[in-house]
Amino acid sequence: MGVKRRKEERPTCPSCNSNKVIKNGSSRGKTKCKCKTCKRTFYQTPNHKLGRDQKERILKEYLNRMSMRGIAKVEGKPLTTVYSLVKRKGVEAYVNLLVLQEQLKGFTAKSAILDESWTYLRVRHGPKREDIWIWNLADGTPFFTTGDRNYGTFRFLLNSLPKSEVTYTDNYSVCQVLDNRIASKKCTYTVESYHSYCRVRLARLARDTRGGNRSKRMVDYSLALLNVMYRVIYSREMTSLNEAYRKGVENIRENLI
Repeated sequence: MGVKRRKEERPTCPSCNSNKVIKNGSSRGKTKCKCKTCKRTFYQTPNHKLGRDQKERILKEYLNRMSMRGIAKVEGKPLTTVYSLVKRKGVEAYVNLLVLQEQLKGFTAKSAILDESWTYLRVRHGPKREDIWIWNLADGTPFFTTGDRNYGTFRFLLNSLPKSEVTYTDNYSVCQVLDNRIASKKCTYTVESYHSYCRVRLARLARDTRGGNRSKRMVDYSLALLNVMYRVIYSREMTSLNEAYRKGVENIRENLI
């Protein structure tokens, strides 16, 4: 008796939805198919499209200290799909926050707190690590920039933010150029609390773990996503600056997903 061969399920043509499809070789490890109706050639690959709810869930998982590889396993999606989503949404959030900062430059804050935190890049050539400093300034609302721990990065952050009547910093030398500056480590606990908040939320900012950074831009995009998805205002009173920031971030978040 002969063995009855099981009939393979063939995909439908994406152009004409015909089921008259035959195999047509392979390329780069992917099976190629050809439609006998419209003669189109296409790859037989699974559909990795993400719905709105799944996109929001992936972003929330990423911003709650899950690695991209772990998210890919939980959601059943390729790592490249997860990485592409996080990077694309991070770029949108980062660009929109820069636009919002320009719109808020006309405001004046009663006080601002400035401090910096350290993280690193894993580099493939040369030394194993490259230092990155995240400069954070809180005038009721958090603003940030990344770079070296020098005057250029410090000045770039100040020139892109609203002015403040008084600024609290630590005793770092580059902060001496500020007017109405109060240097005391006792006054910077708000920004230091924000540093801890970022390390708890983002696996890439945790120290000495496998979830390190390979791209400085991904640090910027991740922090921007965190500020948009989980809005934080470090102020007990709602000033005009805080209110404008809150409305701007809510508008960015609604258009992000």
